[in-house]
Amino acid sequence: MKKLGMLILALAATGLAQTQPAPAQAAPQKGHTSNLSIGNAPTPADMYCSGFITTDHVPENRFVAAGWNSPDQTRYAGSADIIYIHGKDMKEGDRFQMVRHVKDPNHYELFRGQQSAVRGAGQPYFELGYVKVIDVQKDTAIAVPELSCADIVPGDLAIPFEERQAPRFKKVTIDRFAPPNGKTTGRIIMANEFDSFVGTKYKVYLNIGADKGLKPGDYLRATRTYSYTYHDPEAGMSLKASAREDTQKSEPKFPTSELSTLPRRTLGDMIVLQVHKKSATAMILTALEDIHVGDGVELMDVADAPEVQPVKPASATQPSAVIPTTPAAADSNAEAQPPRINCTATPATIRVGESATISCDATSPDNHPISIAFVANGGRLSANRNQATLDASETAPGVVAVRATAIDDRQLNATAVTNVNVEAATPPPPAAQRLSELEFKPNSAYVDNRSKAILDDVALKLQQDPTATVVLTGSVEEKESAALANQRAQNAMDYLTKSKGIDGQRIQTKAGTEAGRKVDITALPAGAPAPGSEQQPAKQN
Repeated sequence: MKKLGMLILALAATGLAQTQPAPAQAAPQKGHTSNLSIGNAPTPADMYCSGFITTDHVPENRFVAAGWNSPDQTRYAGSADIIYIHGKDMKEGDRFQMVRHVKDPNHYELFRGQQSAVRGAGQPYFELGYVKVIDVQKDTAIAVPELSCADIVPGDLAIPFEERQAPRFKKVTIDRFAPPNGKTTGRIIMANEFDSFVGTKYKVYLNIGADKGLKPGDYLRATRTYSYTYHDPEAGMSLKASAREDTQKSEPKFPTSELSTLPRRTLGDMIVLQVHKKSATAMILTALEDIHVGDGVELMDVADAPEVQPVKPASATQPSAVIPTTPAAADSNAEAQPPRINCTATPATIRVGESATISCDATSPDNHPISIAFVANGGRLSANRNQATLDASETAPGVVAVRATAIDDRQLNATAVTNVNVEAATPPPPAAQRLSELEFKPNSAYVDNRSKAILDDVALKLQQDPTATVVLTGSVEEKESAALANQRAQNAMDYLTKSKGIDGQRIQTKAGTEAGRKVDITALPAGAPAPGSEQQPAKQN
C-alpha cells in the first residue's frame, strides 16, 4: 500500500458491523453470498471524510492561515484545537468543510493509464472534516473542529458546508460468478489516501458519475477478469513460471487468447456516497478478497432488495448525514455513555531518530463500534487501529504529546493524551578523518615546499583543536628501502614540531602497507581510534 506516507492521522474502520471478508486464498463457494448484518447508515465520518474527484471549480479564497498555538503547532484535529481561516464574508455560526487539493507523491501507476484517467475525472480532493466559526475578526474566522477525519494544516481549503443525505442500506446478495448484466460499468481509478488495496469501509473514486446516470445510494459490484490479471505487469509474472508438473506428459494447452471465456470474478460490492459530473465516491461494503485500484465496477440491480433499518441513531448534534430514527430509538440514546480510552507509550522516553509505540485500550460501555484517531504535536505519526507509531527522526528534543480520540458511531468520544519524552540523539562516535598526503621523489625523504604548505594547514588545524592528534603514515614503492617509509613520516613530524611548534605527543608516525612514495595524514578527534590501530606505530614521541 502506498502511503502517503509526513504526520498521518489514522481513522480505523468502524460503523458497519458486517461479515468479515474471506481471505484472498480461500476458495469461493458456489452460489450467492448475502450481505448480512448491515446495522447502520453511513456515519458522518463516512459521509464527510470520503473525498472526491471533481471537474467543478473548488474555491480557494478561504484557507487555513494558522492556529492558536502557531507556529509551534501546525496540525489541528481535536475538538479543543482552534484554527484561523483567512477569507472574506464569514460570520459566527458558519460551518465549513475542510478539504485539501492533493497530488499523489508516487509516480508509479497502479494500472496503465491511471494518471490520465484521474485527470479525465477532474481534480482530487481529500476531505478533512468540518469546522464551526465561533468568532470573526476582520478577515479571519476563529473556528473549532466539529468532525475531524485527518489533520488540518495551514493551506487547507475551507468551502461552505453542505449537508449530505446518507443513502439507505439494502440487504443485497453477491454472486461470486455474476456474468455482465449490461448496465453501466466503470473503474476504480483512485482510493482515499492513495491506497492501492482496499477493503470494507474504504472509500474509492470511480471514473463514472452523473454523466453515466449514477446517483447516491446506487450499488455497484467490484469485478476483475482473468484477462486483466494475466496481462497485469505484476500479477501476471506467475505466467513466466511453468505450471507443468513433472508427471504431466505435455504442457497445459489452454491459450491466453481464450481467457475471456473464463468466469468474471466478483470481488465485493460498494455503495455510492456522492456523485460529481465525471466521477463518484463509493464506500466498500463487502470485500470478499482484496480489491485493487484498477478493478472494474458494474451497476447492480437492487430494486427488489429490502431496506435495512438503522440499529442505533447518530448523535443529534451532528448534521443529518444519517437516517432519521424512531422516537423509541431516540429514547434509548438518552442514557448513552461515551467510550473509554486509556493509552500507554512504549518506550516512554526515546532519542531523536528513534520511535515509540502508543497502544490504546478503548471500550464502549454501550457496545458500539469504536474508531481511534491519533494526532501529535511533533514527529511523524502513523497509526493502525488501536496503535500508533511516533517517529522522532525529524523531531527536536522535548515532550511530544500524542492525543488519541475514541469515537463511536454516535460521534460520542473520549480522549487520552500520552507524552513521549524525546531526548537529544546520541552523537556518533568520533572517527578518524583523512586530511591529505605528501608526495616524495623516488628514494627520497626530503620534505619539499609543496609538502610544507600542506603541513602548514595541518598545523593550523591542530592549533584550532587542542584535543586533536594526527597520524603520519609513510609508504614506499616496491623497489625502495622499507626504512624509507618511517623516515618520510619522521621528517614530516620534525617539520611540524620544530618549524610549527606542535607538541610531539600529538603526532604518531608509522609505516603503511600501501605502496607509494607518500605520507598519508589522518586527523584523530579526541576519542577516535587510529586507523589500523591494531598495528603498533613505528615511532611515537
